[in-house]
Amino acid sequence: MNYHVLTSEEPGAIALREFELAEPGETEIQVKVHASLISPGTERAFVLNMENTSGQYPMYPGYSSAGVVTKIGSAVTDFKVGDRIACHGITHRSYGNIRQARAAKIPDGVSFEEAAFTSLGVIAMQGIRKARIELGESAMVLGLGIIGQLAVQLAKLNGAVPVIGVDRADNRIELAQRFGADIALNSAEADWREKLLQETGGNGPHVVIEGTGAPEVIGTAFETAATFGRVVILSSTRGNSTINFYRDVHKKALTVVGAHISGNPIGDSRPGFWTWRDDATAFLNLLNYERLSIEPLVTERIHWLNAEQSYREMLSSNVHMIGTLIKWD
Repeated sequence: MNYHVLTSEEPGAIALREFELAEPGETEIQVKVHASLISPGTERAFVLNMENTSGQYPMYPGYSSAGVVTKIGSAVTDFKVGDRIACHGITHRSYGNIRQARAAKIPDGVSFEEAAFTSLGVIAMQGIRKARIELGESAMVLGLGIIGQLAVQLAKLNGAVPVIGVDRADNRIELAQRFGADIALNSAEADWREKLLQETGGNGPHVVIEGTGAPEVIGTAFETAATFGRVVILSSTRGNSTINFYRDVHKKALTVVGAHISGNPIGDSRPGFWTWRDDATAFLNLLNYERLSIEPLVTERIHWLNAEQSYREMLSSNVHMIGTLIKWD
């Protein structure tokens, strides 16, 4: 049996290719994908060969999807054929094989489209866990793409007051307000930092979550955080940052935390460090019990035959594209 997959064979190129589907390995499950979600920041960086990416081609972008198990490897014990699952690591393709540790069962009340957000939800969730937000602390999210919007909702669920969303795009700022951000600021405005201080008692936020991936914003995160605050680097920056560590980190006694999805432990979960599956299950349960909202994040649904054109628009940095779902049915 053959499958279709989005492929980048050189920097900036994208095309739909057809290959023969391999059998799943011993600990793998084979998945018929129903929906996959484009992660604009990460995928754009890898396809365009930006800094801190692999630079290896051909590459197969995408990593957050949902579908149905069609085959299982001989050592698979956690899933059976017919299970609805969310998974991490299957790229934008119609069928794929994935390790069972990178899959989680979808509750009956959650759709494939919602479940396709799971890996992005895990990224945002493990950043919030590492922030260790205490009830009543202020939290600011810099950058309001998919991960930033999810971080706004999760920070609010964690008891942050106020939750502050910051971006340069009006549509993203308005979306954060829909998701319950108490304060939304446009960093393109000259006085946004003064407004931030006013809203945080002149101190700055207790927690700053950096979600832009822009190297220069790392400095902004340190500069705006309150003394004794925490800065969580949730995005993957694409270049080097210039920081005055004495002034903005050392003297302020900041705690700086790296929150990359590779930091999810392989074995057992522990406070602040949950496995991918445990975080994924928690995210899916939050969806199932309607604690999180996903639908407003969906800006486009496309059939897989039309995926090339939409993907090229994403590569041109379309700020209006937030959540683009590829439908593989």
